Amino acid sequence: MARTLVAGLLLTAGIASAVPGEAAVLEGLALTSAMSNQGIASPGSSLTVTVHLANNSGEEVAATSVSVTAIDVDVSTVASLDDWLSTSTGARGSTLGSSDITALANGEKVSVPVSIDTARSNWNSVWGARALLITVDGEAGALARQHTALLYTGGMAPAVASLAVVVPVVAPAEPGQLLDPTSLESLASPGGFLNDVAAQTANSFATLAIDPRIPVSLLAGVNAVPRTLEWWQGLVSRSPDTFLTAYGDADLAGQIQAGASQLLSSGLRDGSQDFEAALRAVVPVAAPVATPQPSMSPEPSDATLPNTTSTSTPASNPTPVVNGWTPTGLGIAWPVANSVDEAALSAVARSGSTTVLLSSGNVGDGLGSIVSARVSGTSALVTHDSLSGALDRAASAATNEEWNGAMADAVVRLAALATDPQAQHGAIAALTRSGEADSVARLSSTLGALQALPWIRAQSLFDLALIPAVDSALVPQRETPERLAAIGELLLTNDAVGTFATIAAEPAVVTDPSAREVMVTLAAGLVDDETWPRRVDDSLATMSGVLASVRVSTDSDINMIGSTATLPISIENGLATPVTVVVTADPRNNSISIEGPVTVKIESRAQAVARFSAEAQVSTGSVLVDTALASVAGAPVGTVRSLRVNVRADWEAVGLILFGAVFVGLAVAGVIRTVRRREAQGT
Repeated sequence: MARTLVAGLLLTAGIASAVPGEAAVLEGLALTSAMSNQGIASPGSSLTVTVHLANNSGEEVAATSVSVTAIDVDVSTVASLDDWLSTSTGARGSTLGSSDITALANGEKVSVPVSIDTARSNWNSVWGARALLITVDGEAGALARQHTALLYTGGMAPAVASLAVVVPVVAPAEPGQLLDPTSLESLASPGGFLNDVAAQTANSFATLAIDPRIPVSLLAGVNAVPRTLEWWQGLVSRSPDTFLTAYGDADLAGQIQAGASQLLSSGLRDGSQDFEAALRAVVPVAAPVATPQPSMSPEPSDATLPNTTSTSTPASNPTPVVNGWTPTGLGIAWPVANSVDEAALSAVARSGSTTVLLSSGNVGDGLGSIVSARVSGTSALVTHDSLSGALDRAASAATNEEWNGAMADAVVRLAALATDPQAQHGAIAALTRSGEADSVARLSSTLGALQALPWIRAQSLFDLALIPAVDSALVPQRETPERLAAIGELLLTNDAVGTFATIAAEPAVVTDPSAREVMVTLAAGLVDDETWPRRVDDSLATMSGVLASVRVSTDSDINMIGSTATLPISIENGLATPVTVVVTADPRNNSISIEGPVTVKIESRAQAVARFSAEAQVSTGSVLVDTALASVAGAPVGTVRSLRVNVRADWEAVGLILFGAVFVGLAVAGVIRTVRRREAQGT
């Protein structure tokens, strides 16, 4: 009787048990939720929590109820909030609201709105994050649970916290060292990603991370895409804070973990004057201190521009591209999220970068409480993984409910950063690098809502770089073995192109395009893309085509008439630079002997003939001659090609006999004609 009375009093007071039945959670019953009003609650206000249930348990779930409970757990710090949100155990607290759920058959889904009353929460007048527990109850205990949280504004807000949002301006789905003019115009037209990102970030506090391939493509094909100029002018004039990614927004850490000793460089050469001029106008390249030894990646990275105190010096500063634009920040390297280990970080620093943009899972506690850090002697800015994910979901939300739910997640995480005494009271969020238009559908609303929060100071990335750095440890991360194996194959083939290029008068005209091909294929936005393996194959095929662009082009048999002759072998050069090759011709048997080798220079996109002196050792027959190309230093070029030489040494004697017979015949014919003429005159 006493137990019944106590239970009744507790329920009357709004205190409910959410603990029973730990083992009763039903496998396959998925629970998610979203809050209204961006998860911000004030004293006496009410919010709606929309609970979504999906039953894939294999059995019917009987009619039941869902409740939302305020839990007395401290979530005012980054670590405590993360601990709460990452678990789903039961806990006791004050029930703020509940709703009934009808029976749910296997395979069915249901969405249930629950109105919660913050007046029943027993929360005091302290501003900050509050823990909530959502529970679906069954007869034997809880069938499903979810830990969540909201921001309660019941007291004075803390000191203003800083926030920067990095928005990538990229096009990873488009292959090629340059964006095709038609593709570029489509991307910059209504409905295209580039057009949408410009519209959604106009006059906002977003910092744009621009893939240099985009302005390079714009400049190189400016006459073909005049409408794209207007888009570019609008982008940079309305979003003044920018920095350049690596060319193609290339994955940096993956290169080193796949075996490269230093990062790839886009270089400035191509063979096309327009392309080279565009590269020089946009891409900052660090000049190496000394001539590098051959490696998988022969030049320092162009991803960043070193400062004047670096051991490398910039070959040229980026010049204004359009409308007086130059990047706001220089020297920033941005690896793929949570991909960096010590070797990769060291390689990034050696490339000339002054600052690396690391993900929170790569740094310190891994929770995002650090914004500005010194990691292994390298200056780092740290993006907040969970906040980035929440803002990604908000920016791409298809419905208002999805947007509110994602914003609620972002707001409560920002609140914990603002109240955590150990945090730097700031955050950097980096959005997805996929380059898909849907990913920025609600970006403008998201940025506007963040800027409207009175306790948030919306700033650029470079403002947060002014926060004093704290020493922090690197949390090493590596990319998957499968991905690294594919990257390794790309780098090895690119290395082969580097060796091949030693035949060229201007090797960079060969190596720079190859490096750019690899960098574009390594776009960060393609890391989880299902089409990436095909892109790798396409790049390997492109580089293989380069390796085959200087070749023996003689297609027909060679006829050798007489005991000595000159054998002509044609060499074709498909490169945009002259080449010098050493040609050898080795017969497979002793039917003929051939002098050699022969050194030949072939002009750009032209043919030349290597002429070999040959001597027949038999009167007649055929022999296969293996022809091969090499650099002057002896490095093989291309593959060995076999040509058939038909030997007709006896045709020399036959020819003399025939010539003599013809001569005698002509002499006899002349005598006969003379005799007949005289006889005719005597008559």
